[in-house]
Amino acid sequence: MNNKIINREVSWLNFNERVLMEALDENNPLLERLKFIAIFSSNLDEFFMVRVSGLYEQIDAGYDKPDLSGLTPGQKVQEIATRAKRLNDLQQTIFAQLKQELEKEHIFFPDPSDREFRDTLESIFLDDIMPVISPVTVDTSHPFPFIYSRRISIIVELTRNTKECVSLIALPETLRRIYKVRKRRNVYIFMVEDIIQQHISMLLKGYEIKNVSFFRVTRDADLDVTEEESEDLLSSIEHSLSERKRGEVIRAEVSSGMPQESLRFLEKMVGFNKNRVYFVNGAIDLTFLFGLCDLKESLMFPPLKQHPLAILNDKTNIFELIKEKPIYFFRPYNSFSLVAGLIANAAKDPDVLAIKMTLYRTNKNSRIIASLANAARQGKQVSVVVELKARFDEERNIEWAKNLEEAGCIVTYGIVGMKIHAKCMLIVRREEERIVRYTHIATGNYNEITANIYTDIDFITADDRIGRDATQFFNYLMGFTEEKKWSLMKIAPFMLRRTVVEMIDKEIEFAKSGQQAKIIIKINSLIDEEIINKLYEASDAGVQINLIIRGICGIMPKVQGLSDNIRVISIIGRFLEHARILYFYHGGAERYFITSADLMPRNLNWRVELMTEITDAAFKQSLNRYLSLSLTDNCKAWELHVDEYVKLAPPEGVKGLNSQEHFLNSDELI
Repeated sequence: MNNKIINREVSWLNFNERVLMEALDENNPLLERLKFIAIFSSNLDEFFMVRVSGLYEQIDAGYDKPDLSGLTPGQKVQEIATRAKRLNDLQQTIFAQLKQELEKEHIFFPDPSDREFRDTLESIFLDDIMPVISPVTVDTSHPFPFIYSRRISIIVELTRNTKECVSLIALPETLRRIYKVRKRRNVYIFMVEDIIQQHISMLLKGYEIKNVSFFRVTRDADLDVTEEESEDLLSSIEHSLSERKRGEVIRAEVSSGMPQESLRFLEKMVGFNKNRVYFVNGAIDLTFLFGLCDLKESLMFPPLKQHPLAILNDKTNIFELIKEKPIYFFRPYNSFSLVAGLIANAAKDPDVLAIKMTLYRTNKNSRIIASLANAARQGKQVSVVVELKARFDEERNIEWAKNLEEAGCIVTYGIVGMKIHAKCMLIVRREEERIVRYTHIATGNYNEITANIYTDIDFITADDRIGRDATQFFNYLMGFTEEKKWSLMKIAPFMLRRTVVEMIDKEIEFAKSGQQAKIIIKINSLIDEEIINKLYEASDAGVQINLIIRGICGIMPKVQGLSDNIRVISIIGRFLEHARILYFYHGGAERYFITSADLMPRNLNWRVELMTEITDAAFKQSLNRYLSLSLTDNCKAWELHVDEYVKLAPPEGVKGLNSQEHFLNSDELI
């Protein structure tokens, strides 16, 4: 392995292990600890569907060149298998431990064969389950059914009159995964597959049941869309979505006790080899634990209490306020409803002439979508750039696009070959015979649900420099115009990388001239080779570098002679760290940027991203406080030591700092 760059896939698995470790943190409420187990499972599903499937495609194509870390695709697949199997076993061990703790709270996972529940479970099976499922006993007239991705299935070995056969039960998505039985003060949790196994003889009468096992396959989920050859991108993606569920099997999770005969049968009929098999000693697919969060409010985090923005009140004219001073806030510590309200006001304001915005991900029943449609119906020019290729949100984005077009909005789908990942909105308003531009820029999506669980930063300004940049930005997205002059915005793939490199180079110059030089970067992922090497160069020159990288991190800190001046931490807590900030000391003229981009080749080279310089003094001060407190977190932070993460802890007898909890309990950021 390369001694300068950590492998991307290995780094991601390390991140997901940090997520899983939150399930062991006794400072987290008990049901929240279960939720972290579910998040770990959901993350791992997506990892296999996208990253591992891509590695198998490379192997199938005969590609065997090593990556930046020195690993070939084949070596990466082997390393992933080893680490993923270890993590799966660890996950089951933690779940077993938490089940014991749940019993103290009167929550149980009993054996479905327990006589106490016989009548109740039989009623559930006969009334709720049996009418929905359809067992297929495979023979010449009953071919093997298609096994869909990420659905629990059951394989049953049977005999009748000494003849051996196999029956398959593929559980439909409409079937509940868990059933909660309440008796007195106790809650008993049963999984649907266990109930079926307990009553399998009622389903397959006339057969002798030899064995019942569970399995689940994960299929390739990457869309195969060639935009250049597609006249209608929307139709192409709709077609590709229907094919996604039928992709190649990337992983097969099977009960640890499944007989070899059953496994060989599945390998042949479903189409996978033994190298893709993961034996599970426990319940397959623990994402069902999301469904337990309503059991006891006292075992969850307290309800989110957001700090109001003191500068706002019901009588305030929002546009006059923005002209007076820019508005900035930090999700989820402040409410994102301000943005939804701003768009709603713009929709009904007779002086608003146009609304333009990008939409990468939003939520079902979005107020923002409704306001945009309302604005168009009132005759305003509404232009929306919808990113149809936002992974796993494609179907929802197609629905928005159709609804917005029907309302009279101008809807486009970005630029061929690039995802539109920037988050920007422009409101154009006529005021006293002149045009005023109001711009909203964010590090996170226009999603009113995730705004309560992701940390992000929002900035709303009437600064005409940013307004002109935003106008150029939308002209580029919708008209493919090429603008050369930008003021405070930098756009990928054209300027963002170059700007970051230039800013690092400037810090190197300051350091070499004997001046103080500092860089702080807070992003989700850092894996770009040029940026990593430039940071190594800066470290060698004496620049003090602090990196807050939640997930994938390819850089190796604290390597003597390479990265002595680089520190890396990852914060994993109640909220998903998503805010992206870049800070450069710049000889004392400190410069701050917020951005939608991570420092990865895909973001810098093949996506449309925005990075905006912040010049407002109050906002810069808040960003400084945000970064400083994040860097002193010693409760939820992990520090990277060369290529291994170590959980930080406060010194004995000293109260620790959980930065997320601190921001929840303080309004100092605004």
